[in-house]
Amino acid sequence: MYSNQDFPYGYLNIKTMKNYSVKIMSALIMMISVLLTACNKEEKLNAEIEPAKVFDTSTPLGKKQKEFFDKFDVLFEYNWDRNVFARNAVADPANTKDILPYMEIMEELYFKALEKTAIKNSFVTKETPLTIYLIGSGINYGGAESFGESTVGQAGNIQPNRLTLGGLNNFGELLRKKNSDQQFLNMIYESATFSNPGDAGLIGFLYHEFTHYVNTRNDIPVPFALAAAANYLKGTDGYTRVSKTDAYKKGFLIPYGMQNEMEDFATYTQIMVWKTPEDIKKDYLLGPEAIRKYNYVDEYYKNLGLDLNKLRIYLQSPEVKASLLAIKKKYE
Repeated sequence: MYSNQDFPYGYLNIKTMKNYSVKIMSALIMMISVLLTACNKEEKLNAEIEPAKVFDTSTPLGKKQKEFFDKFDVLFEYNWDRNVFARNAVADPANTKDILPYMEIMEELYFKALEKTAIKNSFVTKETPLTIYLIGSGINYGGAESFGESTVGQAGNIQPNRLTLGGLNNFGELLRKKNSDQQFLNMIYESATFSNPGDAGLIGFLYHEFTHYVNTRNDIPVPFALAAAANYLKGTDGYTRVSKTDAYKKGFLIPYGMQNEMEDFATYTQIMVWKTPEDIKKDYLLGPEAIRKYNYVDEYYKNLGLDLNKLRIYLQSPEVKASLLAIKKKYE
């Protein structure tokens, strides 16, 4: 298209520029014509819209799913969807008979609790994930088919729009075990065998994972992450060899939190919905870093509209415990 004669001195003169302007305009007109013709031959694009979620309201589980979806704008899923997780993730599905009672327990400990204690009325719908995935034990990464203590009950793939909660197998077994009311309450309030760390039971587990979700939407305060930054044991399992007392002195409420600032923040929340402020200050806050971090977490949630101590008092109330035992009786 271009020849050496067009550039006798290595640059375009005015006449040449005009000639090429005409050539370029002609070429552009031809290209546009071709594109318009091609577009006219193509069928109109049809945007695919995901169909609205349909619930089987002929079953109690389907009714409860719809109720949660309509009221809280959250969808409970329990069928394993590989597309949601990493390709090498393996999980055992929850037993269908455990789903409904788990949802009812979670309604008491999570949705009603937040609804009744949050300062802002919109907190529950605003700070609640779009989807909650329920699984039997936990998630293994790497394709391993067995589920040991290292994976049981762990939430996988924390994302801004979902939570993944495991441990339903152990939950279902204890739920249906007769004459085990105290053991059942201990699992909810004190120690959860399906979770690591198991401190504060099912309540601790729920609010630990809930904190991970909230942190994806509202950043962890930088001063919190810096308060004891030198004591994080990132990329190792060194925290497993740290005693609780040593962890307290280094600014952590559970050794598990020494992994990184995300786990650290979640373990603070876990303890704060379990122990009274007086007990925490006496038994856990053994150094200046811990005191500062405790105040950062408390302020963080209050700014979002949730007083963790007010939540703790509600969760520990006799009324809530009676509701939990009533659910257990229904499914024994």
